[in-house]
Amino acid sequence: MASTVTTEALLFPELREKAIISHGEECMKKSIDLIQEFGLPGGLLPLKDVIEGGYVEETGFVWILTKSKQQHHFKKADRLCKYEELVTCRMEKNKMKDIKGVKAKDMLLWVSVNEILKDEKEPPKLHFKSFAGLSRSFPVEYFGVGS
Repeated sequence: MASTVTTEALLFPELREKAIISHGEECMKKSIDLIQEFGLPGGLLPLKDVIEGGYVEETGFVWILTKSKQQHHFKKADRLCKYEELVTCRMEKNKMKDIKGVKAKDMLLWVSVNEILKDEKEPPKLHFKSFAGLSRSFPVEYFGVGS
């Protein structure tokens, strides 16, 4: 009888032994806490039905695996975002970079979000950047938990 290998076990096998891994609701709480520890608002990844998440402290690599693709409308920014089942990024102080699995609707196009950074000006803003060189900026408070 062949053994069953779960999707989670196939993710990043070389990183799993170095990662802090959590599952379900615990994962979402830890993800929000982690994002906030890096100086960003906790509502940036409003994901539901989380299966697993991991964080490799030495590289800042983060992954979140959900049961299905999702959409979220950030009301204050009036932006619709799509999230793939697997979202990955690298965390740095005030920055998420090398983002994979996140798109934002801008005008009539879906644009991949590659980087999110927070400036230190008053009032602070978040700058969302794409590979194509497109960028948009919004007040930080637009992306708090529950936004």
